[in-house]
Amino acid sequence: MKDFNKKTFTLAVAFLLLTLVWLGINIYWKFTHSNCVHTFDFIVGILFVAAASGMVYNESHKKKRRHLDEVNKHKIP
Repeated sequence: MKDFNKKTFTLAVAFLLLTLVWLGINIYWKFTHSNCVHTFDFIVGILFVAAASGMVYNESHKKKRRHLDEVNKHKIP
């Protein structure tokens, strides 16, 4: 498994799942109550899902930072 920050990755995955559920609810309401959901709602939902998937991708490719006591203080990268 890659070495990344698990807390922010978990938060990003939770945000992705919540936005997918929200988009699914919008799609369901569009087919059952067509007057309630408009095109703007779909655009906003798709943009939120895109942002959440970007967060998950960014957090999964980010390296975990090391603390100062773990690195050599005399060697500055």
